[in-house]
Amino acid sequence: MKQDLILRWNAFSNQEKRILNAIALIVVCLIFYAFVWQPVEHGRERYAKSIPDKKAKLLLMRAQAADIETLRNQYKLLGASADALKAAIAVSAKHHGLVPIYEDATLNKRLVKNDKTQLALTLTQVNFNTWIKWVESLQSQNHVRIQSCHISPDGLAGQVKVEAVFTAAE
Repeated sequence: MKQDLILRWNAFSNQEKRILNAIALIVVCLIFYAFVWQPVEHGRERYAKSIPDKKAKLLLMRAQAADIETLRNQYKLLGASADALKAAIAVSAKHHGLVPIYEDATLNKRLVKNDKTQLALTLTQVNFNTWIKWVESLQSQNHVRIQSCHISPDGLAGQVKVEAVFTAAE
């Protein structure tokens, strides 16, 4: 078979051989373009379009990482200091329109079960729903948890008196 192809090739004139070589070169170029160049170019364009989105996401993730680190540091400070715990509770209470009366939990020996930073407070004539929203906010935003709590009715319907001991979450 190889011999037949060689004999057939040798039977062509030089001009026919040049035309067949040119056609073969064109076919190889078309195949290269169709199966190599065009897919690579298409992929490059697609990735070029996605790079700005990826960069934006990377910047957002870096900013979020910085925010997380800041919150972690705030959380560490909150757990280490009674003043930080009191400040976090005071700011949140003011934001929710509450005026707590603070007590020193360490003076009340029945409340102190370990050496955690604790803060005892009393709220009078507070709406129960406002109390619940405030506690939820303290837990989710400030990582402050209730260690103990006593809620009793206080006058009007929906109004309660709250005695609670807060501690920084672990």
